[in-house]
Amino acid sequence: MEARIRIIKRDAGGDTSSLPTNQSEKTEREREREMAKNVKGWVTEWEERNRSLKNAALLLVHSLDNRRRSSAVSVMVNG
Repeated sequence: MEARIRIIKRDAGGDTSSLPTNQSEKTEREREREMAKNVKGWVTEWEERNRSLKNAALLLVHSLDNRRRSSAVSVMVNG
């Protein structure tokens, strides 16, 4: 069997601490983190939209209820 010797020069390996510049160079963990961030953003937007729709619906119900009550009071006073 033949022994192999590998010579590695200093600073020839490149800087491994630099961030990847494009999607193909990102690690699997970075892609998963980015995907999770996107999904969390979507969920947050969805929750905010549902909250605003719920608030709008409650305001509408209250205004309709107040109209009904005020018309009932006017009927009682005038009737």
